[in-house]
Amino acid sequence: MKVRELFVRKRRPQDPAESWEMPYSEQDGGFYFRGNYAGHPCVPRNLEQMPVGAFDSLEGPCGVEELRQILIIPSSVRATGLGNQKVITPLQVLAVGARAVGLWAAKPEPGTKVIVTLKDLAAIEDVQILLYGRLSFLARDQRLTIRYNTVCRRVLEPPLHTLRRRIAAPGCAPPQPSGKAPPLPFKWNFLLAWPFSTLDPNAPRDFQFLCEPRRKRGWIERGHMLVLTPWELVSMRDPPESDHSYGVDSFFMARSRIQAVAPGQKGVEITVNGARFVLSLAPPLLAAVAAWFATAPEAASA
Repeated sequence: MKVRELFVRKRRPQDPAESWEMPYSEQDGGFYFRGNYAGHPCVPRNLEQMPVGAFDSLEGPCGVEELRQILIIPSSVRATGLGNQKVITPLQVLAVGARAVGLWAAKPEPGTKVIVTLKDLAAIEDVQILLYGRLSFLARDQRLTIRYNTVCRRVLEPPLHTLRRRIAAPGCAPPQPSGKAPPLPFKWNFLLAWPFSTLDPNAPRDFQFLCEPRRKRGWIERGHMLVLTPWELVSMRDPPESDHSYGVDSFFMARSRIQAVAPGQKGVEITVNGARFVLSLAPPLLAAVAAWFATAPEAASA
């Protein structure tokens, strides 16, 4: 079982090709959208806008109830971050349904490429860097990832919000605020109040924020916030993949699915629904996790 590391050592994004993406060539790539960002995704207004076969392939397995749970992502050329390598991403259709999350692609052969059931879902990784968006649904042995232009966030967030509520079963004790929090920078105060980041901004919650100092001259200070709500443990940080702070790298884990919190070689190891994730944290954030999950602070910071 692969352990996913929730940090990036290098500033250059590493975004390897998916098995259904196609090798890039100047001859083939000229027919696709070019640029640093993917084309503009959209929600279909009717079934006639759907690629042939896509809806039939996704409706049953995913439990699609309405078209607002569907996102059509245009084909494009994208960089993988490995040298000058590029790949052609075919037309894709994402379904965020009541039973599963599924991805259909038009090429190399039209069909469903990945299905992650809500029963197996462990975490959601949501990366936004200016117009670049990357959304991953993670399970123990599966990963469904899309890249998209963030102009579509307003149509993508409602089904994601509903999905997170579906997997966030009740029963977890409300967190007790650890005390009066110091004022937050504007960006982080906004994110803390953002309904999407915490499901319900009026619910009890505790949080810890740290602005990590520059490690090298010319680097920027990077903020990192952990939020504990009755339903989720949420990590939000300035994107490690970027040289600037225009964006946020978010990671959502349902508390009811967290099975263990333990020290690891590179930070705190969190087991969620059978999947293991390593979260790199500075000491104050490690102490917050230790307090929230009754883990010995000295062990959590190992």
